[in-house]
Amino acid sequence: MLILLHLTFMIAAALCLLAGVGIAMFGRKKRTWLKMHKNLNTAGFSLLAAGGVAVFAHVTASGGDHLAAPHAWFGASAALLAALTFFLGYYSLRAANKQAVRAVHRWSGRLALTAILGTLALGLSMIGIL
Repeated sequence: MLILLHLTFMIAAALCLLAGVGIAMFGRKKRTWLKMHKNLNTAGFSLLAAGGVAVFAHVTASGGDHLAAPHAWFGASAALLAALTFFLGYYSLRAANKQAVRAVHRWSGRLALTAILGTLALGLSMIGIL
C-alpha cells in the first residue's frame, strides 16, 4: 500500500513541478504567473516530500536496504536538488543579489526536474510499466 502512495505522490509531484516550470517559462505575460508558479512548485515539493516519506516507511517496514538501487540514488539526488531549488526560489525574493540567486535557482530547477523525470522513468521501468 505504501509503495502505491509513493507512486501516486511522485507522479503528482512531477506533474505539479512540470506545470510550475511551464508557467515560469511560458506564462510570464500573465500578472499572476509568479503566484501560480510558487503555488504549483510548493505543492510539487510537498508531494515529493510525502512520496519520500512513504517509500522510506515502505522500505523500513519490508526490511529492505535504503538506497540499494539506482532509482533510490537518483531519487535522493533529485529530492536534494528540488529542496535546493525550492529554498532558492523563496530566498531570491529577498536576496541582495537577486540576479545571481535567480540564475542558480533556474539552473538547479532544470537539473532537479531532469533528475525527477529520470528517477520516474527508472521507477516505472522497475515495475514493468516502461
